[in-house]
Amino acid sequence: MNTDDRSSATREAFETFLDRGARGRDWPAWSALFIDDAVYTEHCMGQFHGSAGVAEWIGAAMEPVACMTFSIEWAITEGDLMAFWIWNHLPTPPASTVDEYCFPNLSILSHAGNGQWAAQEDLYEPAWTACVVDWFRAGGSPTMAPDPTLRPIQPSYPPLPPDGPPRDVVSAALASLSPTSSPARLEVIEGGAGVAIFDAPERAYGVTCHVDTDGRIAFSDVVSNPGERANPFG
Repeated sequence: MNTDDRSSATREAFETFLDRGARGRDWPAWSALFIDDAVYTEHCMGQFHGSAGVAEWIGAAMEPVACMTFSIEWAITEGDLMAFWIWNHLPTPPASTVDEYCFPNLSILSHAGNGQWAAQEDLYEPAWTACVVDWFRAGGSPTMAPDPTLRPIQPSYPPLPPDGPPRDVVSAALASLSPTSSPARLEVIEGGAGVAIFDAPERAYGVTCHVDTDGRIAFSDVVSNPGERANPFG
């Protein structure tokens, strides 16, 4: 398949990924979408291998926040790779005066074909998850009713650019924003939007940018996590 055909297949597989996970929260069914030698890197929690390893981890991780729901702010696709910005929402406890309890993360997926996934990597600033501790302190409980209508009060990003310059211009823009001297480990570029991961000895950096048709960087963002030695994308 050419890149366009592979991108189409990846987008189709991503819809099932969302239906089972972010929308349906059926974690055993969602975990089954990962192939036996898949690698899931959650930089703050570790690496998990294969469908069984992902299932064991996600089941334990979601149990104390069983009412958590999710929303996708944006997603871009290139060939077998999908990058997306996902929000993790918790319902507001009745006695809380806080407007929202949520945090985002950048995720990158590698499509293995046939609707299955070979790798996933999640990057976010660890401090963002402090809202989960605040939620428990405010009376949050896994038995609360989930609210799938929750969305962030303030999105993280402007809308994705409808058009962009040639791919190499976006790639160069991502490289110019790198916090490291290393080349990008991977890139996902669609139109004027691009995502790249750069590795340093102790950190992994997720860089996002929007580039207009004249080649100017209209928006950029960097998130980082403690680094992992293994590369989930091979």
